[in-house]
Amino acid sequence: MKSIITIIFFLGSVSAQTSPFNSYDVVLYPEYYFDGLMAEVDGEVNTEYLPLSFEMSVPENADSVFFVSGSASSEAEVNYLSILNRNNRSFVEVSILESKFRIFIFYDLKKNGDNRSGSFDLEINHSLDDAHIIVQEPLVAEEFTFSEKDAETFQDQHGMNFQRVHIHDFKANARKSVSFSYLNPTGEISINKLQTMLSNDDRVVTPQITPNTKIPPVRHKLPLWQPLAVLGVITIMVGWMFSVQQKKERVDGTQSKPIIENGTFCTHCGHSLLSEHKFCANCGGQR
Repeated sequence: MKSIITIIFFLGSVSAQTSPFNSYDVVLYPEYYFDGLMAEVDGEVNTEYLPLSFEMSVPENADSVFFVSGSASSEAEVNYLSILNRNNRSFVEVSILESKFRIFIFYDLKKNGDNRSGSFDLEINHSLDDAHIIVQEPLVAEEFTFSEKDAETFQDQHGMNFQRVHIHDFKANARKSVSFSYLNPTGEISINKLQTMLSNDDRVVTPQITPNTKIPPVRHKLPLWQPLAVLGVITIMVGWMFSVQQKKERVDGTQSKPIIENGTFCTHCGHSLLSEHKFCANCGGQR
């Protein structure tokens, strides 16, 4: 009897830890689009768990966080998320209504001369059966080091290196911290260097190939959806900041605008009048 109760309790615990996510990946882009760090969370929720109340820790120095619902190919909706603080912890909250979503977090790298370092803490309010934390090695980086010694290395179509660590059976509200460091003697960002590399490739004259040789041409293309997604997020952020500034200017303008009482000036010649005057002293016109 005791063994049966133990088995039932074990099965209940396993069931309670089932993750609502089909996939959950965090990709860190240091000095890629800008001279700071962008973290992109790319997740997919099992439709049975929708809508899902989601909470995620963000770095203390996070500048802005954006939530993008829908897939990269669909018409996505971008929302600005307020960064909350409680018990010395910075976090965001959002109700996930669609299966696929992305979250973009923008924050600063630690810089000391040529030295660069960054970190990320994975901490959410749901369990994860399988997840990945991936760091892109900047093209401008030298002596890149990653805290996870068991991470696997792979390359994208442009030859950029990535370090990926696999996370298995991650418990809700647990924390997994990763960090990295490198040197950037030039102070450049990766996207500029990548564009220069691809531009130089376009200028290379390829040798002529005989018609019978079936070798497909090598075409270099920048990843399309990532720049567009980031551009959309930055556009929303700039528009939001502009709207706030416009509202502030309108309020300040209303408060500073002088109030002119009716009848202060003559309606015939425009000459100033005292409030008790019924006729204009300049043209004799009646008020």
